[in-house]
Amino acid sequence: MLLSLSGASGVGKSTILVALERADLDAPVVGVEFDSIGVPEDADTSWRHGAIEHWVRFAVDAQDEGKHVLLCGQVPPGELLAAPSADLLDGIAVCVLTASADVQRSRLLGRGEQEDGLIHHLRFGAWFAAHAADPRHLPEVIRVPSAVPMDWERWADWESGDARWPVALIDTDALTPAQVADRVETWARAALAGDAPAVTLR
Repeated sequence: MLLSLSGASGVGKSTILVALERADLDAPVVGVEFDSIGVPEDADTSWRHGAIEHWVRFAVDAQDEGKHVLLCGQVPPGELLAAPSADLLDGIAVCVLTASADVQRSRLLGRGEQEDGLIHHLRFGAWFAAHAADPRHLPEVIRVPSAVPMDWERWADWESGDARWPVALIDTDALTPAQVADRVETWARAALAGDAPAVTLR
């Protein structure tokens, strides 16, 4: 299974992967950071499509070895499900962390982001949260021309509340990093046990 811990910049992902790597999830889980493959200065949505396919293939290889993968990064659920090799996975589960614009802004400024660049992060954060709740929310944000043969039709007719949409949401506004980690660990355990939203595209 591929577990995707996702969300926009500043919603609280950064410390969670480390905490989960120390947790015993009662299953062999490999934790990876999306950006660890390197992000070029001109990275765009099309580049992200290719990077997502890279990590899906990584998860397929891990699956063949009897392992699960926990991917942490800015991976919109619709892009993950549309990745060419996603239908080779035994299961996909997504946990999206969200934050209000004020909290996201404060966190981004606290880590050194410049004020004049925040608007892009905030707009993407608002879209990301809405997309995670409703696959029909402005899909054109991610459905752009790409060198990667994305299969958007896998979820094109899904609506908000569709049981096939494998997304759990955690609002991090009032939570400490430790509390977020605890909730994500609970989600991961449930997903691995088949008790949290997940989908198989085969």
